[in-house]
Amino acid sequence: MKKKKIAPEVAGPPRLRQYETLIFITGAVTLSLEVLASRIMTPYFGVSLYIWAGILSITLIFLALGYQLGGLFSQRREKAALELTLLAAPLWAALAIVLATIIYPVVFPWLATINLIMASFLGGIILLACPLVVLSAMNPLLIALGRDARATGDAGAGRVFFISTVGSVAGVLLTAFLLIPHLTNFRALLWMSLGLGLVVAGISALNHEITGSQKRRLLYGCLIILLLSGGMLASQRAYFKLLAGLSDIGKNFEVLAEYTSVFGNIKVLAVYPEGEGRKPALAYLQDGIIQNMVTSDGQVLDHTSFMMRLIEAYAPTAHDSLVLGMAAGMIPRYLHRQGHKVTAVEINPNSLQAATEFFNFDPRGVAVHIEDARTFVRRHHQAYDLVVTDLFQGDCTPDYLLTVEFFREVQACLRPSGVVIINTYFDPNNEAADDTILATVGAVFPNVLELRSPSSAGLVSSACMVAANVPLSPEVAINLADRGPMPPKDYQTLKAARLVDREMLKDVRAVTDDHNIFSVIFAASQLRYRSQFNKLPPNLLVN
Repeated sequence: MKKKKIAPEVAGPPRLRQYETLIFITGAVTLSLEVLASRIMTPYFGVSLYIWAGILSITLIFLALGYQLGGLFSQRREKAALELTLLAAPLWAALAIVLATIIYPVVFPWLATINLIMASFLGGIILLACPLVVLSAMNPLLIALGRDARATGDAGAGRVFFISTVGSVAGVLLTAFLLIPHLTNFRALLWMSLGLGLVVAGISALNHEITGSQKRRLLYGCLIILLLSGGMLASQRAYFKLLAGLSDIGKNFEVLAEYTSVFGNIKVLAVYPEGEGRKPALAYLQDGIIQNMVTSDGQVLDHTSFMMRLIEAYAPTAHDSLVLGMAAGMIPRYLHRQGHKVTAVEINPNSLQAATEFFNFDPRGVAVHIEDARTFVRRHHQAYDLVVTDLFQGDCTPDYLLTVEFFREVQACLRPSGVVIINTYFDPNNEAADDTILATVGAVFPNVLELRSPSSAGLVSSACMVAANVPLSPEVAINLADRGPMPPKDYQTLKAARLVDREMLKDVRAVTDDHNIFSVIFAASQLRYRSQFNKLPPNLLVN
């Protein structure tokens, strides 16, 4: 007896294939929006574990809601109504994206003044709710449209979700390798909206099943989207000038350059401080936090100058120096001018570009490696007298650069009498996290010196650690405080230098690669740290 051949499932009539193309594109937009949303919210709310939990849960909630609503809508609708709704959905999503792009630079700075966890959920709703609901509802609509063409089996549900998911993968890759490196997030959203309008316009114009007033309404909708998106793209400069006027200090800052990459958004700012005797300055801003600042006459400000003092105190005879993390290149430049042979490692090539173009960093005098710090230190043993780790990204140091194994690799880079200076921060409200980082460094280096800025009002404060295989004396830092004029905060920090008490940390567990919990224990501190930097004008926080 012959077996009956089962015909393979076909894609359906040409019109359905057009809609499958549309589903692929909207699937790409869905995941692209999620990736962009996380980067948009970073300067306002940070990158803590709580923030990511909010973004992911918001995404899944509204995708699920869209699937449910799309299924309910498709139950009692004629095919013509389903087809019209399927084409109109991307236009509603595009409109929501444009409106969110206009609104978030104004609303997010205010949200950042409240609880950052709640703010991140509200921010995710503003950016994602309407587009995700509308776009995910398209999947059940297309399944309903294909019921007649595929009267058996799952009516094409598997095919529709397959196409949409593959589109989502394409959206992630497109965003990571094209949009983020070449566009600011603000402009990427507008181009996404513009693209949706153009795609719907093309499909509507080619669709002969939709005629008359229905086609005109779709094309008018496309025109509105194109005008809104294109208008905002053309008037971005004027809009940002308006945003600067919303802040009392907006006139004190001017954006000289902006660099976008997968490693964060960098802005170079001209700062014009008010007050007699205060000098204009250049600032290096990364994801909403000022990392370096230097005055017009070359004076380095903030925590970077303090780290230079520590180098002077604890590595006066160093010759070969390694700097992990460049930012504006202040520390490598300082070491080179002091006669050191300097190697600098930076993962973000835009940091090198900004440092060279605006901060008088000369890469010819420094061996610069564009590479992850951890892969670099694994290859170099006993090569340096001094290692400086200044590995901040956003609110914190990436947790894989805080483990026992990483510090062992740093230790292996040092010569026997070498010293490592570690830039970090301490939170007086989270002593468990502070003790954990001390215990982790102390598990590798026999001698660790803690220099913690006295905190006012329980604020998270900048701090440093000096670690070595040879004895360290806090008296060196204390004596340095008395040598000459310096900011009061630096003076107090040097005076507070103390050796880490290993007895007090004997019950604190050091963090290792196989049990890295820094993202958990530092999450609350990251939120507090971020909240201290949300006083900048709104236009500076838009990346």
